Amino acid sequence: MKTIRTKLMLIMFVAALVIISVLDFVAIKAIDRTTKNTLVSSAKPLSVQGSKNFNNSVQEYVIDLTQGAKSSSFSTASTEQGMLGVLRSEFPEEVREKISVSVLWADGSIMCSDDKEKAAAVTKEDVAMAVKDLQPVISNFFTLTDADGKEQQVFYVLQAVPKSGNSVVTVAMIESSVFDDVFTNTATGGNGFAFIIDSSGKILMQSNNDSGLKNVNVLTSAESDKAFRSFAAAANNIIDKKDTSGEYTYGGHDYVYGSSNTNYFNSIMVYALTPDDFSDATATTLRSIIIIAVILLVLTVISSMIFSMRISKPIVSATTRIRQLAQGNLSAPVDVWYSKDELGVLTSSLEETIVCLRQYINLITLALNQISDGNLCHRMEGTFKGDFQQIKNTFNEILNSLSDTFASINTAAEQVNTGAVQVSNSAQSVSQGSTQQASAIEELSVTLKDVSKQVEQNANDAKNANTIVGRNADAIGTCNDDMTNMLDAINEIRISSDEISKIIKVIDEIAFQTNILALNAAVEAAREGSKGFGVVADEVRRLASRSAEAAKQTASLIENSSAAVSKGSQIAEKTAESLGSIVEGSAEIQSLVKNISEASEAQTEAIAQINTGLVQISSVVSANTSASVGTASASEELSSQSLILKNMIARFKLSDEEKPTSGVMKYDYSVPDDEPAGLDNSVSALMGADYDDEGFTDDSDDKY
Repeated sequence: MKTIRTKLMLIMFVAALVIISVLDFVAIKAIDRTTKNTLVSSAKPLSVQGSKNFNNSVQEYVIDLTQGAKSSSFSTASTEQGMLGVLRSEFPEEVREKISVSVLWADGSIMCSDDKEKAAAVTKEDVAMAVKDLQPVISNFFTLTDADGKEQQVFYVLQAVPKSGNSVVTVAMIESSVFDDVFTNTATGGNGFAFIIDSSGKILMQSNNDSGLKNVNVLTSAESDKAFRSFAAAANNIIDKKDTSGEYTYGGHDYVYGSSNTNYFNSIMVYALTPDDFSDATATTLRSIIIIAVILLVLTVISSMIFSMRISKPIVSATTRIRQLAQGNLSAPVDVWYSKDELGVLTSSLEETIVCLRQYINLITLALNQISDGNLCHRMEGTFKGDFQQIKNTFNEILNSLSDTFASINTAAEQVNTGAVQVSNSAQSVSQGSTQQASAIEELSVTLKDVSKQVEQNANDAKNANTIVGRNADAIGTCNDDMTNMLDAINEIRISSDEISKIIKVIDEIAFQTNILALNAAVEAAREGSKGFGVVADEVRRLASRSAEAAKQTASLIENSSAAVSKGSQIAEKTAESLGSIVEGSAEIQSLVKNISEASEAQTEAIAQINTGLVQISSVVSANTSASVGTASASEELSSQSLILKNMIARFKLSDEEKPTSGVMKYDYSVPDDEPAGLDNSVSALMGADYDDEGFTDDSDDKY
């Protein structure tokens, strides 16, 4: 595994090798071309490098002010001069005379300054921005006139920091001349020069001050001076494209330029070179480049070794300590790197972190030991920083919650014990009542079985009686029909008797007439004296007498027969009426017997349903008996467990103060004074409903 030292050396060597190789490649390509093309190719990299150098220079001053403002020395400085001294000491000694430092309040007013006239030039808008974002604020270049009437081109850097509970703004007012070293040894030749131009066309700084272009606005100068027109066209191209290259003519020289945008002051770094300065030095430049490349490469290797060793030592030490910390080692010391850079901050922060963690763990261990001893009145004290404050607050909330919870559990255990005793007593009463109910239901079931058998026998007898009555009704109906037929026959006999009487009367009349004729014949025979005819007449008279006598006897018999038929007809009619009444009575009896039979069947079905209901009731009573026995046993177990719970809670020391319950609800299980502590308030409240034979509530059993 490569160490950080090896990686730093490798990275720096590769970076140097790449940069040197690129520069050599550019130089070699430039030599192979015309001088002008060489300058065109060289001007752009030079401007890029110059832009980087300029950015680094500005960033160094920003870092110097930021480090001074955020240092512990500044935050603990008790005097204004002490604060200014801390800020001034962060800047390089050779440029301190060109830099003035100040401290402003958050509203922009001056707290202290080594040059209040310069400090007054800071705008309140920039101060407000620095206080709001707590980030460095850099102004653009502007011109100040000192007491001697001399103009100075300056800019300022702001950094807001907290100080004594308030925010203050540190200010570094820096002259533009501090960047003169950026242009030192600039390879621009005898007539070439490097300059920085802003977006308005004003030249802010330049390497060759003899040209007199500093603070000159090229764009506005071209309007009145033709000598600047080519320069102004190039300036417009530079301002529009930022990173570009081109050519222009100024002061009798042809220039090729390369430009690169900078990160500050809305400005652009420009390198302007003349071909005449480099045409004679091409070969010398090539040799110089090769020698410089080798020297730089060697220096890079040496410096990378020294730099990587210096950087890697505290990092390796901090890494080793962090690995020990990850393994739970809080006692080993930290090798603090006493410097003001990131390594010093890293090691000192690591040491502070371990010390704080050690303190936090000691406080938490103490609190946990108190809890293990049963002391819930202990509260975590000590100073917890940042997000660790939540651990302290949460731990104390947990202790408050545990204290309140155990107090509530203790109260609930006492109430549960009381309720369990009541439930046990009630369950015993319910068990005895259920046993008596089961015995009574069993006797009732036996009685209903006997009644069911009798009702079933009655139903069978009623069915048989209904069948017999039906047959009798059918026989009586048949007899009634026969009586009706007999009445019809008697009527026919009476009618025949009447007709015979009529015939008898005719015979009687014939006999009477014959007798008269016989008398007349005897008279006539006597008159004529005929004996034979007289004898015949006598015989006829005798026959007529006998016929008349027979007709009278027949008539008498027929009258007697008619009288007997009339009497029999009356008797038959009365008999028919009686049979009709019997038929109607038989129908009514049959209907009543049928109703009795149907009612007996319905009673049999009802008794069967009652038997089924009694079986279900018996099952429910048996289940209730089992449930009440189980409830009594469970209540006794609940009472014993509540006593155990109360004894366990008694070992904890609870707080006597009235505190928020921390989300723990305290329930009141006590029985109201206006209600008896009996079955309704204990069993009903705990059981809540009837239970079926499977242990579930079932309101449908209420119909039984």
